[in-house]
Amino acid sequence: MNINRTFSIPVATAMKLKSERNQSRTVTRAVNKYLDEKEEYSPSDLPTRQIMLVLRLREDCPQSIRVLIDDYFDNLSGKQSK
Repeated sequence: MNINRTFSIPVATAMKLKSERNQSRTVTRAVNKYLDEKEEYSPSDLPTRQIMLVLRLREDCPQSIRVLIDDYFDNLSGKQSK
């Protein structure tokens, strides 16, 4: 089932769309692609502590970074137990 909607788009976009055989299908595909990408997983959605723990477990994580992460969590646990 389809529904008609009216949206405002730039003239340049309308001119590009005009050359498409099935404009409704093109717009539907573009909007669905945009909405699907918005729901993609992003590391920026994770809490910093979780990113640090995952980074700490990676084999390619430099030792100097591991030391900093360990120190951070050691200090954090020390503050919580006081």
